[in-house]
Amino acid sequence: MAKDSKKPFSSISPRGPFVYPKITEPDYGSKDYPKPEGEYSVRLRLTTAEADEFVNRKVDFNGTKTSLQELYDEALRDAERQFGELKVESRKKLKEIKPNDLYTVCYDKETEEPTGEVEFKFKRTASGTVKNGPRAGTKWTAKPDLFDAKGRKIGKGVNIWGGSEGKVAFHASPYFVAGTAACGLTLRLQGVQVIELVSNGSRSADSYGFGEEEGFGYDPDDYRQDEDKSDDNDGDTSGGSSAGEDDF
Repeated sequence: MAKDSKKPFSSISPRGPFVYPKITEPDYGSKDYPKPEGEYSVRLRLTTAEADEFVNRKVDFNGTKTSLQELYDEALRDAERQFGELKVESRKKLKEIKPNDLYTVCYDKETEEPTGEVEFKFKRTASGTVKNGPRAGTKWTAKPDLFDAKGRKIGKGVNIWGGSEGKVAFHASPYFVAGTAACGLTLRLQGVQVIELVSNGSRSADSYGFGEEEGFGYDPDDYRQDEDKSDDNDGDTSGGSSAGEDDF
C-alpha cells in the first residue's frame, strides 16, 4: 500500500476586515499584469497583537502541534538548503535567499508611520491543467467556499466588498523560486466565512458608531408578509385617507 502523503497545514484566521476581496469572481489581472488562469484572493487586516497571536497559535499538523511561524521558519531553512544546491554561478548572482514576510505592515499615508495593523494575503488559482499523471491535460477549475455567519453556504448574487468582516480558512505551503531565490509560505485560500457583510456601498451599524439599543427590530419575514397583504389590496382605497402636509 502506498504511503499517504503529508496533509497540508490547515488553519483558520481570526476575524478581521477584508481588504480588496476578490472571492466571488476570479480576478484576471490587467493588460500589464495579466492573470490568464484567474485568481481568487482576499487580504485580511489585523492588529499587530492579533497577528502575533495568530502566527504563534499551534494547530495539529501531521501528528504534532505546529504554528504558522514555525512552519515559516522551517520554510526558510529549507530554502537555504535548496539555495546551497544551486550551481555556483547562480548562487554568486543571487547572493542569498530573499524571504517574503508572512504579512505586510500597514502605513499611514500622511505620516508614513506604521498604523499598528498588518495584512495577510490569501489566494488561490481559479483554473489550470493537470500536468502529470493519468489525468495529464485535463482542465480544472476551483473556487473558495463561502459561508455566512451561521455557517450556511452563500450562493450567487452576493457581492462581498471591502470592509466586510470574517474569517479565512487556508492551507499553508512553503515555496522556493530557484530563479530569484524568493521564498516563504503561500497562504492558499480555501474558504471564507462572512460575519459582517458590506455590499454595493452599504455600511455596517458599527462603522457609523451605532450600538445595540432596545427598540425596533427588523425582521424581513414580517415585512414580506406586509408586502403580500399590500399586493392583495392594490387599488382599494375605501375607508382610508392619504396624509397631507398638515399631518406632519
